[in-house]
Amino acid sequence: MYFHAEQEPKPPVLLDGFGDARIKVYDQYVTRNGKPWIPVMGEIHYSRVPVCRWRETLEKMKAGGIDIAASYVIWIHHEEVRGTFDFTGNRDLRQFILLCHEVGLEFCLRIGPWAHGECRNGGFPDWLVSECGSTLRTEEEPYAGYARRFLSAVADQIRGLPLIGIQIENEMTYRPAYMESLCQYVKSVGLTAPLFTATGWGNAKLPKSLLPMFGGYPEAPWEGHVQVLSPNPNYFFSYQREDGNIGRDLLGETDGAADPAQNWSPFMTCELGGGNQVTYHRRPLFSCRDITALAITKLGNGANLLGYYMYAGGCNPVGKTTMQESRATGYPNDCPVISYDFQAPIGDMGQLRESYFALRRLHTFLHSFGETLAKMPMVLPDRMPKSLADEETLRCALRTNGHGGFLFVNNHVRLKHLPPHKNTAFTFVFADKTVTLQLDIPADAAFFMPVGMTLCGIPTAYVTAQPVEQDPKTCTVVLERIPGIMPRLAKDGEEDAPILLETGVNHIGDIEVILLDPPAYHPSKRTPLSVEPLQGTCCPADILMGHLSVHSFADANKRDEALPDLTREYRVCWNTDARYLVIRAKGNLAGFYVEDCSGEMHLISDQYLYGGDWVIDVRFLDVTEGILKVQPFRAEDRGTVYLETKMEIGDFAPEVFQVNEDPMRL
Repeated sequence: MYFHAEQEPKPPVLLDGFGDARIKVYDQYVTRNGKPWIPVMGEIHYSRVPVCRWRETLEKMKAGGIDIAASYVIWIHHEEVRGTFDFTGNRDLRQFILLCHEVGLEFCLRIGPWAHGECRNGGFPDWLVSECGSTLRTEEEPYAGYARRFLSAVADQIRGLPLIGIQIENEMTYRPAYMESLCQYVKSVGLTAPLFTATGWGNAKLPKSLLPMFGGYPEAPWEGHVQVLSPNPNYFFSYQREDGNIGRDLLGETDGAADPAQNWSPFMTCELGGGNQVTYHRRPLFSCRDITALAITKLGNGANLLGYYMYAGGCNPVGKTTMQESRATGYPNDCPVISYDFQAPIGDMGQLRESYFALRRLHTFLHSFGETLAKMPMVLPDRMPKSLADEETLRCALRTNGHGGFLFVNNHVRLKHLPPHKNTAFTFVFADKTVTLQLDIPADAAFFMPVGMTLCGIPTAYVTAQPVEQDPKTCTVVLERIPGIMPRLAKDGEEDAPILLETGVNHIGDIEVILLDPPAYHPSKRTPLSVEPLQGTCCPADILMGHLSVHSFADANKRDEALPDLTREYRVCWNTDARYLVIRAKGNLAGFYVEDCSGEMHLISDQYLYGGDWVIDVRFLDVTEGILKVQPFRAEDRGTVYLETKMEIGDFAPEVFQVNEDPMRL
């Protein structure tokens, strides 16, 4: 692999119309207090998280290395009944933003008016859809008047609070005048932020008053079929900022090439997949590496704001209607009624996944090295994969300032086992030196390493370990061992005599080089609980499955049919010291019900079963038993659902475990 990296980056250009006294926006990156900055942003929807879990979830985000909390303002959650706004409880946007600031997080407001977010009507109230018809998302009446009223109501709640960003609309690709009018109206009602943004995928034609934001997901559960997807471009290094996949169910086909006019702005992401929400017909199951490899690749591609969607999952509220996206409301997908877990680093019940801990190291790197990395554009090698189907050519990229940089390698693709690359030779031609390096790249590895960089005063040719942080004040460099690669540090001009690094503290002159093992992950201890099968029906299944109809992808001529209720019920009891339940169930879909003070049973969580563990938070419940309903798969369901685990037909008794630890590691 040969990199021409001798050219220094062009001087950054300050963008007019953005920024404030603290935050400036350049064509390549943003600065904070005069220093280049790569922020880490994580999506959390305040109205999908019970207010009793707000603080702990935000504190977990902060501890995970998040700098900015982002959230949609979901219209239907605030004005389900026309003219009656609700900004109380877990809909209290002002208190949520204040809490973000108290925890030490910036806040990015995704104000809409349309959100999508797997919400009912994309977040629009039913009455709005019924009354406005073809005027929705236009400058025409009556929609324009209602939209301004909604934006004003939001502004009345939060005016005066500092915001780092405001996103206008979502996934609007072809009405720049409409976007501009929304932007100007938001400003006119007193909302300000250094970053005014919009989603840029779908070849969006945006006004220059909005910064385009991009994304990329590990899968595409919105695709309208149940086959294995074609190779995912998000695991490749490319100058292309969008993958052409996001929102394709609503936006239609695009060629995946961003409008060249959008390259005037820094490469920032707002929807880098921390997972994906399962749909009824597509149910992926993600590994930790699926998520971390995606983040590493986007960072290697030059992303200078790393924004995850979702970083913290949640639960849909239930009002006069259920509020999830469904085919019954004219949208392409059926989603669970309650659960919006997204297989995110922080799950819908506050559970922590392995990806949370792995990404935390990456975020520590950005906090320590971001000022340097932000000024480094990407350079691709002389040999690139011939196509998305090429699994033989190594995928790599260099971010460089012309004198050194960081090599990014991704040898991982979901559901594939990419081969190792033995004795891979790298040549980096910088302005003042040439560095050569030979590496054995392990199968399915994803990592980055410094090349030609000075670390705490040590001029290095290369370091075959992943940087975590450095502190010039204490003369300390922290590195992480890359599994399958011998950790060595070669000083500049001494490539042939590298220093072998040992786990722990290594002394190189006056510098302490600390080598860490990859973060160990140990799920919380689980205690099995007894599960009692019940005869008859204690809980109605209508809210769980009444909206569902089954579509046969195997037979295009077959009409949709209602899913028959074949659910089986099980009583689950837990101890008073339980914090969480973990459910392992085989079947199609399932719901968990508890009794309220009036004796009525309520659905508190549901899941389209996909092979992952299902978590129930019981910390705030006044009861110690609940009812689990499970709908089995039938032989007729073959061809209607994409699974990455085996579809097993018939009834199976679920397993339920109690977890007493908090926070819980799934």
